[in-house]
Amino acid sequence: MNPTKYEKPKTTKPPVILFPRKLFVMDIETKPQDDLVETFPIKGRANLKDPEKIKLDIEEKEKGRHKKMSTDPDYADIICIGIKQVGEEGKLYKLEDMEEWFKANSNFEFITYNGKKFDIPLLIFQGIKNKLNFPYRKLADMCKRWKINGHYDLMEIHSELSGEWKSKDLLCKIYLGETPYKVDYAISTDEEIGKRCLSDLKFQEELYNKFNVII
Repeated sequence: MNPTKYEKPKTTKPPVILFPRKLFVMDIETKPQDDLVETFPIKGRANLKDPEKIKLDIEEKEKGRHKKMSTDPDYADIICIGIKQVGEEGKLYKLEDMEEWFKANSNFEFITYNGKKFDIPLLIFQGIKNKLNFPYRKLADMCKRWKINGHYDLMEIHSELSGEWKSKDLLCKIYLGETPYKVDYAISTDEEIGKRCLSDLKFQEELYNKFNVII
């Protein structure tokens, strides 16, 4: 009598649910944090000895403090965050809106220009400072150099081939024949800067479409 052969019961694996990625163009407009202006280091050139020349050098650097603070993730304050799902209209958000945005778009991927060094670190630092619930680990992974990780930094993608960093406006002029809406950040209203942000989103998407053949 042959013993009954044991057959392992068949199990059905639960279906794997794949959420399609959502690709968004993202750009942040900034200004200096008012409470940090006095802490931003401004020093005269070390090779200057004449007190009058040192004073003039410091005054000249103070004129550029607005731009330097606005482009430093530690010293910048967010005016608006522009987000545009590819193929749709762009929208402007405040920092505090982003908690709900991240909840609603957990499978997001970003297209930025210099986002690895500025926009995403700024989001991380401002979120931490304001105790907001952001997907910090995912955002930090997006900042790793020379890796996509759901983040298409057009400045890095272009520079990897060209060997040099170029501004967004210059790249738009070279490859698109025009540039985003121009503003003077030091004197423009938040409304004007918001227009620039929405313009940046449009041009960044067009640049992405141009360079998508090498991504």
